[in-house]
Amino acid sequence: MNNTDKTTTTKRKKIASSSSDNYLIWIIPVITLLLALIIYLVPGNEIPAGGANLRTLRVGNFPIVLILEQSQGEITSAWLRTPAGVKQIEQLDGLSFVSDSVFLSKVDQDEKEDLLWRTSFTNFEGTGAHLWVGVTTWSPKAHIFTTPYEYTRWDAVPAKLVVPKGTAVYVSPAVPTYDKADSFRGRDSYSFIYTIRMTPEGPAFVPVPDVYKQLSILLRAGIQGEFTPTKRLAYVRMLNEFNSLANGKPPKAETLLNFQMEKIAVLSWKR
Repeated sequence: MNNTDKTTTTKRKKIASSSSDNYLIWIIPVITLLLALIIYLVPGNEIPAGGANLRTLRVGNFPIVLILEQSQGEITSAWLRTPAGVKQIEQLDGLSFVSDSVFLSKVDQDEKEDLLWRTSFTNFEGTGAHLWVGVTTWSPKAHIFTTPYEYTRWDAVPAKLVVPKGTAVYVSPAVPTYDKADSFRGRDSYSFIYTIRMTPEGPAFVPVPDVYKQLSILLRAGIQGEFTPTKRLAYVRMLNEFNSLANGKPPKAETLLNFQMEKIAVLSWKR
């Protein structure tokens, strides 16, 4: 009887030891994977710790991650992680994330879709910035740009534009100063709208005639309710430019000067 008890006890110890070994075999890889994930999401020592609230944004299988350090919903630092390294986006400091939109199209020499990614940020006054990131796949690059973001009268227009795939619509803050006319901006004013597409050189203003045909109709209706002579004149001149772009003509110099897209960086890496 005693021998049987000893044998049973020995077997139990072996089983317990075996279970412990199996547990260690599984737990070590899990811990390793978790550490690797943390290292991947947090861009190294450049981002200060201090109990930061980190938010990460990414798009499908594209190898880029936008990392936002936030305090009470306000961005204290922003970083774009790419295979070429990490780039700080100081233009987003002090703003709050609003939304993001993805536009896919084929712009380079392979069959893979290339990315145009817009993320929007604003402050309590309603002004802010759009961050544009364009990623090409054949010659891998990340093109990083920003444009001003401001609410205008277009935000109150319920109509929805029909745009081709890969086309983003950017509502600029102001009306171009055609023929040295007064410029208007803000919530009580319409403003120029640009069609943005991804190109091999990054995001760019590429006029899409079908979109400007729709915008002409909308602006013409808006002009009917405007009774301030100087503002009405500015709208009429902007309407003429919409009609010109709808007919496939090149944009005027004032239209291009009003397009405030700032290049932040171009990062490249090997396939």
